[in-house]
Amino acid sequence: MDFCGPYDKYLAEHHREFLHAPLLAGWEFMQRVPLTTEESGWMSLAKAQDWKLPASIRHELLSDKWAIVITDIDQIIQYVNLPFEEMTGYSSQEVLGRRPGFLQGEGTSQRIRQHIKQGIDRQKSVRGRLMNYRKDQTPYVCQLIIRPIVNRQKQVVNFIAFEQEVGSNGKSIVR
Repeated sequence: MDFCGPYDKYLAEHHREFLHAPLLAGWEFMQRVPLTTEESGWMSLAKAQDWKLPASIRHELLSDKWAIVITDIDQIIQYVNLPFEEMTGYSSQEVLGRRPGFLQGEGTSQRIRQHIKQGIDRQKSVRGRLMNYRKDQTPYVCQLIIRPIVNRQKQVVNFIAFEQEVGSNGKSIVR
């Protein structure tokens, strides 16, 4: 089982008979920025991680045009904004500490998933169109741009995904 995030203790206590390996793998001891849900949550992450943030990305973060997901380098969700909650049906409390892959399902292209994974592994920007699933399991097509965020020491410390739902014509759907 792949355990990560705030549910580890619950899962360990309630599913102990299914565990075949210890939960501690090493990365649990890395210093992490606390998960945050306040409106300026990305600003708290930026300050704590000492982001070197270009003005263009800062402008997009302040816009309500995009659903935003910010993960740490292990792709653990640290922050989502209100447009993300509206697009997916999930509240921030339900997604913090999880990996974004939980939004994907059987209709999600494996080729696109691999493209995204390769970009993240290389710590490069990635663009793509992906089928995701809302909380009620209805599918939607999502145009996304994932960008690595570096700190002042030029180390990648986070990834920011800018997402928009698109229709069959490829145009953004305004919610």
